[in-house]
Amino acid sequence: MVKQPQTRCVIAGGGPAGMMAGYLLARAGVPVLVLEKHADFNRDFRGDTIHPSTLELMHELG
Repeated sequence: MVKQPQTRCVIAGGGPAGMMAGYLLARAGVPVLVLEKHADFNRDFRGDTIHPSTLELMHELG
């Protein structure tokens, strides 16, 4: 029998918001799984620009 991973939270989408949510949850100790349907990131997506205020927040988060 294949062992199933124990996950408390699944995030659909590995874009900027999904990855940040996954990072923050994992850092808080929540088992999380981020699912992304694309095998690569050679595509245009809406979150391709990081604004200065977002960079400041990311810096504060480590």
